[in-house]
Amino acid sequence: MIKAVLFYVFWQILYDLFIYNDGRLDQFLAVSVAFIAKFFLSFFGWDISVLGRLIVIDGYRGVEVLNECNALTLMALYSGFIISFQGPNKDRALFILGGIGIIYILNIFRIIAFSLATVYFQKYWNHFHEFSAFIFFYPFILTLWYQWTLLSEKNIKS
Repeated sequence: MIKAVLFYVFWQILYDLFIYNDGRLDQFLAVSVAFIAKFFLSFFGWDISVLGRLIVIDGYRGVEVLNECNALTLMALYSGFIISFQGPNKDRALFILGGIGIIYILNIFRIIAFSLATVYFQKYWNHFHEFSAFIFFYPFILTLWYQWTLLSEKNIKS
């Protein structure tokens, strides 16, 4: 528990004093997710426009990938959990890097789903946005955390 609290404090200081002020990491995550979402949507025949963080299916409302929606905080919290539990460092690095990569990919699918929701479910868009983390991120993150605790427990018994 102490490791988790220390990680959280460290992350907040790092983000608030350096990462947020610099802005490049947040900007990269937002812009790259929008660009990749555009690629996949246009691959399926949608006419898409991207202007920085904003992705628009032509003729419909746009979706802006804000800092709060770029999944960076989830990546940090996921990593903090893995760091806080015991386990071999090699496996820890694989879990962290693999998990962050998958969270990034899931966020692309989430932004694609948001864009499609502006077309098909505009009336329910706010509800979809509010609960999207429960659909796209939390099942995956909880499964990986559980797998990490099993691996940690196995290594403790060995």
